[in-house]
Amino acid sequence: MKIIVELILTSMLMLGIASFYSKEIIIFINLMKTKMFFGEATRNREKDTEEKDAVRKKYRKSRDRLIRLIDIAFGIKHKNAPIIFCTASVIPAFLVFAVLAGRISPLLVFCASGFTAAMPSLITALRLKAFRIKSSKEGEILLNELIDNYKINYFNMQQAIEITAVTIEEAPNCKRLLFDLSRGINKAGGSEEVKYLIDDFRFAVDTSWAGILADNMYFALVSGIRVSEALGDLLKTVSKAKEVEEISGRENNEAGLILKYLVPICYLMTVIGGIKYFGLSGKEFLKYQFGTEAGLGWFIAASVIYGFALFAKKFLSEKKLDL
Repeated sequence: MKIIVELILTSMLMLGIASFYSKEIIIFINLMKTKMFFGEATRNREKDTEEKDAVRKKYRKSRDRLIRLIDIAFGIKHKNAPIIFCTASVIPAFLVFAVLAGRISPLLVFCASGFTAAMPSLITALRLKAFRIKSSKEGEILLNELIDNYKINYFNMQQAIEITAVTIEEAPNCKRLLFDLSRGINKAGGSEEVKYLIDDFRFAVDTSWAGILADNMYFALVSGIRVSEALGDLLKTVSKAKEVEEISGRENNEAGLILKYLVPICYLMTVIGGIKYFGLSGKEFLKYQFGTEAGLGWFIAASVIYGFALFAKKFLSEKKLDL
């Protein structure tokens, strides 16, 4: 009973205080609501801004990577290169899908469209691999020239890179990389930009010796550390690796020749056999090959498999000169 009376009296006291300060309480509540609302809105705006900035940075990073990849593979450096690349991937695939849809099985339609869409990426990958293979085999020439110019120019790596880019003639791929590196270093505003340029060189060659060379060039450019002895040791290692590669790297090209020439010859023989031995005219052969679902389906399947086999052969057969 005593507790109930105390609760009633306390409630009446609180109600009286609230009624006396009602205006102030209402103002305080409204102020808190305003702060909470605008604070939440501000936080949401900040969060949205951060998310948008993260998306923009991710997009720029992906775009820059694609521009760098196309530049290395094709020697084309343009801000619209990613748009052209994506257009070349999508539009031909859409046309192939539109032409073949309803004429052959859906699975073959999707395979043909997918292979067509992947063609720019596969060609770019092959060009990049070919560039890396050729660049990797120019390492000994590059290191010889760079070390000589580094010593002649009193251990000034920036001048050594500039002069080597001009004087090196027997290594055209590394010459192009050094020109880009030299041009970028002259415009660089700090160590971060130099690191980005050095990483471009490392990515372009993508070998162990190129990574070691890139690290030594970075330290020499940024810190002024003398790296002549380290480059000399690297040159000896690359020379030994080249000798081993020349002795043991004689590749048997029979499988490659069979894949490259025998398959088209076999198809040509089917054309000749169909016309000569089965009495088909050229028009009839084309009709049965491309005008029927079975003939067109088998041709698409064989072409896709042959194309993938050629790409696989290129990727697996040729190797870079590495340590």
